[in-house]
Formats: sequence, structure tokens, C-alpha cells
Amino acid sequence: MIKTKEFVHYSGLESKKPSLEEQINEFIKDKELIDIKYQVNEDEDFLSRYALVIYKDGDK
Repeated sequence: MIKTKEFVHYSGLESKKPSLEEQINEFIKDKELIDIKYQVNEDEDFLSRYALVIYKDGDK
């Protein structure tokens, strides 16, 4: 079954969250990756990065 999961990371803030790449790499370890769509939004104070991961789950 094809599924999606959204990830977000804000730069410029004291975020203790792992980077966007670290979050995605950890998530897709045991999944079949189909595609990743990125979006970047700039604001006066910070940069927000979003990723939509499209993957195939083990279920058919």
C-alpha cells in the first residue's frame, strides 16, 4: 500500500528536533521509498523546511 508521511524542521529557532534529513532517514530504514517532495518557506525570523515522503508499506 502506498502511504505518505510529512516531516517539518524549523531553522533559526532553538530546535532540539533532529534535522529533516535525519528524521527522514530514520523513518525510511525499513520502507520502500518512492519519492520525497520538499518545500522551503522563508520568514523574517526563521526558515521552515517541509518534506512529504511517499513510500510503500509492507502491506499490499
